[in-house]
Amino acid sequence: MEKEQAIKEVLSEMIVTIDGPAGSGKSTTASLLAARLGLRYLDTGAMYRGVTYAMLREGLDPESEESAARIAASISLELKDEEGRSALYLDGVNVEREIRSSEVSRFVSPVSRHGSVRREMVKIQRSIARAGGIVAEGRDTGSVVFPFAHTKVFLVADAEARARRRQGQLESMGVSESIDDIRENINKRDKIDSSREHSPLTRPPGSILVDTSDLTIVQQVETIEKAVLDVASKLASLRVWPGERNDFEHLALHYGLTLFIVRVFCRLFFRLKIYGKRNLRYREHFIFASNHTSYADPPIVSCGLNLEVAFLAKKELFRNRLFGGFISQYKAIPIDRGEIGRRTLKLIISKLESSESVLMFPEGTRSKTGELGTFKGGIGFLSLHTGTTIVPVFIRGSNELWDCFLRRKRLELHIGPPIRLPVDYESEDKKLDYRLLNQMVFETLRMMKDESED
Repeated sequence: MEKEQAIKEVLSEMIVTIDGPAGSGKSTTASLLAARLGLRYLDTGAMYRGVTYAMLREGLDPESEESAARIAASISLELKDEEGRSALYLDGVNVEREIRSSEVSRFVSPVSRHGSVRREMVKIQRSIARAGGIVAEGRDTGSVVFPFAHTKVFLVADAEARARRRQGQLESMGVSESIDDIRENINKRDKIDSSREHSPLTRPPGSILVDTSDLTIVQQVETIEKAVLDVASKLASLRVWPGERNDFEHLALHYGLTLFIVRVFCRLFFRLKIYGKRNLRYREHFIFASNHTSYADPPIVSCGLNLEVAFLAKKELFRNRLFGGFISQYKAIPIDRGEIGRRTLKLIISKLESSESVLMFPEGTRSKTGELGTFKGGIGFLSLHTGTTIVPVFIRGSNELWDCFLRRKRLELHIGPPIRLPVDYESEDKKLDYRLLNQMVFETLRMMKDESED
């Protein structure tokens, strides 16, 4: 495939996120960028404003999560493109002007910090972006809504510049408000958004930082457009197009034969269904991060990936020399239960730096309920330290194989979208980025779990 055509095809599938505090220029930048790239514009902030406006219209207390959750679940929100601008429709009525009022601005942060409201909005936003080809803006689009976005941007600007921009935006809509009131509202929203329990405002690891204080809209759009096109070009060069060979999928004879047998066995007896294989169509090695419900997870995940993958296994399994020797032939790495020692960590790093893939279970132990547990440290550190792409994997039914055998349920393997860091990314706070990357993987796995239940 020709380079320009390949870049165009990749671009049409990309998700670009633009986050930042109030008044940093997200909305204008995102809408113009989407128009220039031929992508759809998703204004996530407008959706929270819509919920807030609906609550105020009903005379409800914005601080009440019960009322906010009821409103969020009962109203219909739709974003439409009108004359090159995005407009929010609430229950079929255009409320774009109403949601930009000072009263809505005053209460949107208390409403948006309610976990139940955010979950409802995120579900809608992910549904809109399922096919890709969007530019989404908000406060957590790159960290929570789309942690797997291909390009993440984080805008910043000083408070004065942000206040002036917001005043200009309001005036263009026929709304008059003093600069002092706007500045006070922005500072208040910053405090609430940065300290809220659910999805606080934070810079996503791997995001491009753009200070817009002294930039014109045209300059910041051009800066971000170049970054997006650079990513599209890189992904096009990594993509394995039809008819091309992926050298990373080479399998040793014994390894490939074993995976084939396990895969056929699982399909015949447990009706194994594999989703998302297209997410592996790149010339890359990966860190696979999977949920864990059964001792059968490593062979099931490996056969579904159809790749040579080193995996972590508790060291007790190696006490039997025969069995330990057997799983070592399939790249098993001994590990203390729930902990990664320094020696094991070095071994994993050496494998990743040698372009090998590794399968990890971030929960550290099997989940008895099937619910996702708290992640242990490790995934974020390894990705940031080695620059390796993380691919979340969700397995369903491995703890209910008897029900799968009886055709009551089905064994499923869902391969998620890759979470990449730019090659030249330099972390300002590594410990924070480790934690945020872990959380981004967790959010993606939770999304995959929810979607597999639909």
